Amino acid sequence: MPMSMSSTVGYSYCTAHDGYFRNDKERDRHIQESLDHPQCHICDRRFLNLHTLRKHFVIAVGHHYCEECNRHFKSAEGLEYHLDRVHRFSDDDSDDEDEYPPYYQSTEDDDDDWEDEQGLEAYPDGVPSERLAHKRGANDDNSWEAWDSYDFEDEEDLKDPVMGENEESDEEEEDEENITNHFECPMCQNQDCVAICTTRCGHLFCAPCITAALKFTHECPICDAPGEVRNLRRVYVAVAEQ
Repeated sequence: MPMSMSSTVGYSYCTAHDGYFRNDKERDRHIQESLDHPQCHICDRRFLNLHTLRKHFVIAVGHHYCEECNRHFKSAEGLEYHLDRVHRFSDDDSDDEDEYPPYYQSTEDDDDDWEDEQGLEAYPDGVPSERLAHKRGANDDNSWEAWDSYDFEDEEDLKDPVMGENEESDEEEEDEENITNHFECPMCQNQDCVAICTTRCGHLFCAPCITAALKFTHECPICDAPGEVRNLRRVYVAVAEQ
């Protein structure tokens, strides 16, 4: 059961339900029992948020998922073919265009599995093991799934700032209504972010998404600038109405 704000020593926080739990284990039990948290139907497990679920798709054994396109493939070979021809090769500025054959453009009459079929032809011996080095099994250390920025903040940091008596004008109340209401996290695309953080490079994300990303990659998801969780700063975004 969620805990009250007065007893949050060693707490773990669920943003979706604005509730506190004694530790990550209790919060995970809550996540698995809640229909509000996104689910991986392959593993029959639920996750803290959509960003965490997508990262699970990327690094979990038996999952063949392109994070850029938000697409699942039936085989590792199909995913590898897709990554090579759409992302890795298209991002390569070299002049060696003969390294890969031309990327086949599908038509409306094609089966959706054509990339899996092409992948089996391109990798008859399977995907090279070094390409799968990032994959983790169920018994590996998957503690990153529990990362949440609120687990690393003091209780005082969670409270909204108190408006002074001389600042409660009608104009300021109107501006306050716009705070965070129109911000969309570029990672989970959630428009109802409880807390927004900025990286040292100046990009904005919802707190759970950017905390998980920095702990996993130590880079900004947008510009790849180096970053750490300790450098994040909470911001209050106000968007003027048109």
